[in-house]
Amino acid sequence: MNPERTPLRIYCRNCGSPAGFDIINQTYRCPSCGEFTGIQEVKEDVYQWRALNRDRQLPENAPAREEELSCPSCGALVSFAEGEASETCDFCGSRLVRAELSSNTQIPDMIIPFFITREEARDRLLQWGKAHGNTPEGAGVVSNIDRIKGYYLPYRLVRGPVYGRVIRDGNKRAYECAGYLEGSAVSTAAQPDNDVLDEVEPFDWSAARPFEYGYIAGHSVRLPNMSDLNVERLARSEAEKDFLPEIERVLQTTGVGVDVQAGELSNISVLLPIYFIKADKLTAVLNGQTGRIAVSGGRRRKSFPWMIEPLIYTILATLALWILSGFSMEMLFYGGMVAACIMFSVMGDGRTSLIRAITLRTKAARAARQDGELHILEADDILKNPWDNTPVFYEKDEDGRIVPVRIKFYTLGRWLRMLINIFIVIFLPGIIAAGIRLMEMSPGESFADGFRMEYGAAWYTVGVFIALLYLIKGMRRDVYDHPYLYEILPDGGKRLMGSRLDRKVSILSMFGIGQRDSNGKRVTIFRMLKSIGFGSGAFLVITVLGLLFGSVAAILS
Repeated sequence: MNPERTPLRIYCRNCGSPAGFDIINQTYRCPSCGEFTGIQEVKEDVYQWRALNRDRQLPENAPAREEELSCPSCGALVSFAEGEASETCDFCGSRLVRAELSSNTQIPDMIIPFFITREEARDRLLQWGKAHGNTPEGAGVVSNIDRIKGYYLPYRLVRGPVYGRVIRDGNKRAYECAGYLEGSAVSTAAQPDNDVLDEVEPFDWSAARPFEYGYIAGHSVRLPNMSDLNVERLARSEAEKDFLPEIERVLQTTGVGVDVQAGELSNISVLLPIYFIKADKLTAVLNGQTGRIAVSGGRRRKSFPWMIEPLIYTILATLALWILSGFSMEMLFYGGMVAACIMFSVMGDGRTSLIRAITLRTKAARAARQDGELHILEADDILKNPWDNTPVFYEKDEDGRIVPVRIKFYTLGRWLRMLINIFIVIFLPGIIAAGIRLMEMSPGESFADGFRMEYGAAWYTVGVFIALLYLIKGMRRDVYDHPYLYEILPDGGKRLMGSRLDRKVSILSMFGIGQRDSNGKRVTIFRMLKSIGFGSGAFLVITVLGLLFGSVAAILS
């Protein structure tokens, strides 16, 4: 590998152009010539680059007056140029013990130099604090602004494929997906707060340079004190954050559990410029290259996103009962209470609240100078990754092959079938009675004679609650266990996979009938009755049939 090339970019082995990761094929692909480059080849390139550049990074090439401070309390390893006397650790407040910077295991591969000065960072943070003075975070920044420190903090730039196993809250089916970490920066220092540090990304990696000691002259440097195991754990956490928006979009909820596993990851150690204020629960961070700000005051927010759905269904069910009752206020009150009990108890089964830290941040930023004056541009799309690393879902096809798929849960046909099912369940006695009436009618006889649709009220009442159960469980829960799967073909087309039974969500399938059990066998009515006991099953069947045919007879009376 050419030592002048940066290991932060993947190059095509055929034409030398920058290559991106092809998530569907799980390998690197050149957009210019279409050549594939394997993951292992990319890792080998990183190793070769590191070997070619390591000699000039050895400790004997370091400035003679560089020292390392080791904190006995929090484990922080911080290097200082001579003359930077400090009796306390800036991260935890403990006393420091001096040592020599001599371990080449601590030497990073690359560095992004500071672009913003300490005074510029102080002014920007102070301005932000005053603008957010009505929040605890803003007030905390203003009152602690003189505590601002500038450090080169240690990171690992992690790149490679990652895989996730996803389960939707309240559902049984697990979905497999794969994605890619495109240069995710993972802090390898235990302090300050890694969650806050994440919020000041992205960095402009085009400014990264091979590490040389001259870059850190006069600057404080925090050295890594995190194990490889914790670094990989944080990398998986980064991947989960990257995965979540697409997973939540596909599964149509924020209530998902994601278990991320890393594949063949390559990583590069790098020092990144960070200004921060640490005071009690306050952590304020400013990106020393771009000027982006993130501040946390230790506050937490508890939310119940799962409550929105049952609330909507409760309102709809209450309005339906109110209209059907002739706008009875009594039905509006009691019907609403019953509907709420049903909806929240069923939809809340297995659902939990979300507790998330509150972090205030500015938009992504880019810093530049005009006539020596600092200018910072903010926008959501600044430094946005140009490559599409959206995770792709995978399933087994009929031949047992793992293939990339598109997932859909609701189609126009499925909606129509579900609405027809609800209509049939509620008005089944009337439908049967209408058929019998049509066959018995004499010429010239009116259909309405001897046909009283309202006399089926006993069944309609039960049918409405069965329809509600179907609405809650079948249309809202079971549908996510029986998706439409479309294989993504090599030419970009798609092919519907599986059988109709695998996608069927009917009134009977709501109780598991026709679906596959854990052994892959179809559940029949006979097997269902056997599972609950033939005595109880026979009583249930007789009761339902009695109510049904009794209502039919009442309508025809």
